[in-house]
Amino acid sequence: MSIVIQVKRNEHIDKALRKLKREVANEGILRGVKERQYFVKPSDKKRKKSAQARSRVAKEIKMKNNGIM
Repeated sequence: MSIVIQVKRNEHIDKALRKLKREVANEGILRGVKERQYFVKPSDKKRKKSAQARSRVAKEIKMKNNGIM
């Protein structure tokens, strides 16, 4: 998994850095590193996943209710 950024001859380094940051974000490299930074028990992963699902559903319900009124 390597990222190659082509830099043109007269291109500013700032533009090349923005390209690199965009590619890293699209690949999810930093997200993966942060997730693996420390061990999370499987039960905690499951609990966090269900909490996010509850939050997402509550947000959808809230948006529907605001749209109707």
